[in-house]
Amino acid sequence: MTTSTITKYDIETIQQQLWQANSKGQVPIVYVVLDGARDKEIERITRLGSLKSACLYEGKLTYKMAIAAPYLVRLEKDHPQTLEIIRKGWGNSWGVFAITYQGATHINIRHNCRKIARVKGPNGKNLVFRYYDPRVLRTYITQCDINDAEKVFGPISEFIVEGEQPNTMHRFKRTERGVEDSHNANDINITTCVEDESFTRGQSGALSITSAQFSVFEEEKFKRFISDMELHLSTYFKAQTADLIEQEQLNDWVHQNVLHAQDFGFITELDICRYLNVAIIQGEEVKDAPWLQAIMAEKLFPSTKATLIEEKSLELLDAEHQGVVEELNKVNQQILEQFYQKHHKKVIGIGIPLYDLSFADDQALKDWMFRVGKQCINLGLTDEMALDIWLDMAMRYGEDFPKESWATVSETQKTELSPSDILFYLLAQQPHKKSA
Repeated sequence: MTTSTITKYDIETIQQQLWQANSKGQVPIVYVVLDGARDKEIERITRLGSLKSACLYEGKLTYKMAIAAPYLVRLEKDHPQTLEIIRKGWGNSWGVFAITYQGATHINIRHNCRKIARVKGPNGKNLVFRYYDPRVLRTYITQCDINDAEKVFGPISEFIVEGEQPNTMHRFKRTERGVEDSHNANDINITTCVEDESFTRGQSGALSITSAQFSVFEEEKFKRFISDMELHLSTYFKAQTADLIEQEQLNDWVHQNVLHAQDFGFITELDICRYLNVAIIQGEEVKDAPWLQAIMAEKLFPSTKATLIEEKSLELLDAEHQGVVEELNKVNQQILEQFYQKHHKKVIGIGIPLYDLSFADDQALKDWMFRVGKQCINLGLTDEMALDIWLDMAMRYGEDFPKESWATVSETQKTELSPSDILFYLLAQQPHKKSA
């Protein structure tokens, strides 16, 4: 899903950088390697577009694989497909741009782009290397020595990628020492290498990922995950994170509780996220709660444990909520009793003779006043003055007056106005059909 928005001026500026002539006056041939896993739009744009393109995976692909596959596209300046790719992809990590010149063929470019997507990890395992995610390339490429750079670039002269901020750009070139970034990177983000069990053919001079590079990837991946969890919690648990955000402690809280989750044996990001959801609701001390400790002691898969602690947390919330509801009902009942005791004579003295109210007996009067009082309480008003005003309107217009068109309150008003403001709004809107 795309989240970044850039202007027409930004698109034009990016195109100028992509098609910038070199020192010899040569106009480049521009390719983009798109990461289909970033957005389903990528496969659609590539498949339906008229620009020359090729999937980096070979053979017949399932629909799921085709959606997530990387694609190489030869761009043309000002072409509608080029403009769409830049507009939707820039700032959303859709892919990386490869700059070439006359002599570098489409076949050679694809071969190189496909070859470097298969690497050897520090432990000798074959991995799929998602270098076409700009966050990955920014992390890896500046650490390349001259031999690695030769393998990564091949027939490609430059790689151009978005910076961490959409308004920044990196232009990576080979040098005698390795790789030069003509735009200074301010930060490094996440990368992904996944084990490729289907990679069985040996590659002469295959690109390798060193232990040091892998450590950087893991460190930056952890930082990115902490940032993602901060955003997740502050979005979906606003009430619970408000104080932490105000005191600028949310990052520390997330970091600490991610470590707690890992200590409990949670490995995947999803399971860790589910643990954080429980911890932010139940409190950080939940790690020491007997019920959680009991679940963690079970010989179960981590994902099963995550499910169980979520279910237990919801069960506790339901019990807590029920307790609050019961306590609130007791308080409201007391308010209604006081409301009846203080104002039932007013209904008898004014409501019955002036507004033609009638009740079979005292219990019917009490029931009526309780219904009216609950309407006011449900609005969020529990003070005596508000209840008195509400009673006046109920006597004048009937207990169903909130259903009248003049008393209708929109959802927007309910959100923007306080209960007191809504009450004053109703007073101003009342038609005054009868007067006291």
